[in-house]
Amino acid sequence: MTSRPPKRSALSCLLCTLLLPALPACSEDPTLRTERAAADVTARSWCDPATWGGTVPTATTDVTVTGAVLVDCAAVARKVTVPAGTTLIASRTTSSTLTLSGNLVVRGRLDYGTPDDRVADGTTAEIIFRGMSDNRMVGTPSLIHGETSRPPADVPLVVIDSDVGVWVMGAGVFTAAGQAKTAWSRLTDGAAPGDASLQVENAAGWRAGDRLALTPTATSSTANFAAQFDERVIASVSGTTVGLTAAPGFTHAGCAGTGCIRRGEAADLSRNVIVRSLDDTAHAHMIVGEQGVLQLDSVELRWLGPQKRCSGGAPERRAPIWFHEQGDASRGSFVRHTAIWGGENHFIMVEKSHGVQISDVVGYDAANDGFALMFDASACGTRCIGDAAAPHSVVLDHVLSAKLAVPNRVEGCVAVGAVMAMIVSGDAASGATHSVATGTGYNADPFGNIGAIHWSETGSGPGNVFINNVAHNNASIGVGNWQNNTSNAGHAFVGNQAWSNGDAGFLHGAYVNEIQYAGVTAIDNAGANFGEVGIAETATPRIDGGLLDDLQLLSYVSVPAMPIVFRDLQFTGGRSPAITQDHDECDDGDENDPDDGGCIRTWTRIENPRFPAGVVPFDVGDQKNKFGVWEIRGFVHPDYPTLPANFDLYRRDNHVAGGSYRADFDAWLVPRP
Repeated sequence: MTSRPPKRSALSCLLCTLLLPALPACSEDPTLRTERAAADVTARSWCDPATWGGTVPTATTDVTVTGAVLVDCAAVARKVTVPAGTTLIASRTTSSTLTLSGNLVVRGRLDYGTPDDRVADGTTAEIIFRGMSDNRMVGTPSLIHGETSRPPADVPLVVIDSDVGVWVMGAGVFTAAGQAKTAWSRLTDGAAPGDASLQVENAAGWRAGDRLALTPTATSSTANFAAQFDERVIASVSGTTVGLTAAPGFTHAGCAGTGCIRRGEAADLSRNVIVRSLDDTAHAHMIVGEQGVLQLDSVELRWLGPQKRCSGGAPERRAPIWFHEQGDASRGSFVRHTAIWGGENHFIMVEKSHGVQISDVVGYDAANDGFALMFDASACGTRCIGDAAAPHSVVLDHVLSAKLAVPNRVEGCVAVGAVMAMIVSGDAASGATHSVATGTGYNADPFGNIGAIHWSETGSGPGNVFINNVAHNNASIGVGNWQNNTSNAGHAFVGNQAWSNGDAGFLHGAYVNEIQYAGVTAIDNAGANFGEVGIAETATPRIDGGLLDDLQLLSYVSVPAMPIVFRDLQFTGGRSPAITQDHDECDDGDENDPDDGGCIRTWTRIENPRFPAGVVPFDVGDQKNKFGVWEIRGFVHPDYPTLPANFDLYRRDNHVAGGSYRADFDAWLVPRP
């Protein structure tokens, strides 16, 4: 009987990854090694007629594995079931394919390599699905739609014949490991048309012949700035220098060292262990449910994830990888050093599943939301807070989510709207670190207030882990936060960047939350580089340290009881004026009432701002409420040597005693002690 591996926390495996060399990462569990060794001894070849009682399976055969079977040839079947207590194992030294037109259901063990016993260099092991149809997929729909009063509800998972793919069910275990390979790396020396090579931080495992994807780095004013991807083939690798068989069509910037901001990424999409659809005309999927375990290391998932139909977004819960409401049962699962590309729906979806390790993964060229930490909110509405249902201890670590399309608008469909490269939710130990979102929504006009990296109302809160992430060259907002009454409990979001996006770099809302950002970088975004919507309930600074082109105070939606604080902002000079606000007129309230809820006043405190010469620091101008106020403290500016360090700015017609009109700020200025 195949036993389930012991559970390990995501933190323990993450520490293992950090302490050991980059490749390989954590070793497999000894229990799995013992089972695999036993299978090696007793496995019978798929292509030996004796394995099947005299007749090798054909493309119309439904196969049920008994004992241990070794895939060491070009194997075919219609459907394959691996029952509990049985093993289907890929040869490590002989190339193989397993081609199916039906499901691969794993309740025992599917072994396509492990980190300690990889499929050998020069050997390929492929699982290929053919003959399916995206339009025939049923999906696993939520049980309740349109109600808002129930708690999050679990959805039973049942294998469906029409929904062709890998189903890891019961206590099934699917392991796969190709030759160790870094999934993606940042450019340290970029490439432009005419260049034959580039340099990256880490090219471990990259080989001549591999397919390479290069991400855009154009400025936000450049035409098609979010769509300037290149795909090339590697000609050679020498250390961190990568030669190309053909020069890129676009410029992909690279840089290194302190102050490095504008640089792209290179992703190696090729692996020698592959799960794929036959081609890009129809798309299989993979789902992990019940007590199932998925362990992938240096694997390629190609053309997986079926295209969604117009009506109701069907098929639901179909993706290259979907962890389905497993709770703690998923804590043994990991996806590392893996490339997921070319499908039509998502990359990795973690739904109410805990402790999944997702590290050094690239998702490239798909549609809909990419990586998501989420739960089923269909029964509890758009402001569903489901701490118990949301993923726990899941961190998107060194993940690249690139080139995500807004879904095709087929005839009769309404506009689908925006897409998100990463949905960051979960508990206080969940989130994202050292990850990148780029090219999100490249094929559509900007839509709504959703960011490429986003926290939405249907999350359990933003969690406490959001460190050194980057959103660049996305068609709309880079980083979007649209939460209410949530807090990151004093743990700031540290070192994050948003540059060259088609709308705001950071858009922070919605009404009340206490999220804090530290060490922010926001430059060359077409909208506000940092746009603030909302109010504060504590003195926690919204930003504590940052490099910005500009800060915009956008339309408030609640009456503030205290100022929002911005501390130690360094402005680049990339936009002048550096700090502005909405200039809308009051049209639904009393602008002379400081507590009016229709024409809401701004109230902000800006501490120790720094500006370069030639930049106008403030533009107060018109605002909905006469009693809005900006409290400026610790002001220093080379162009304004005579201004006091501390003063308040009001609307020009609010003549507070002791002040005077400043035309350059379009404000009434009152010195303060």
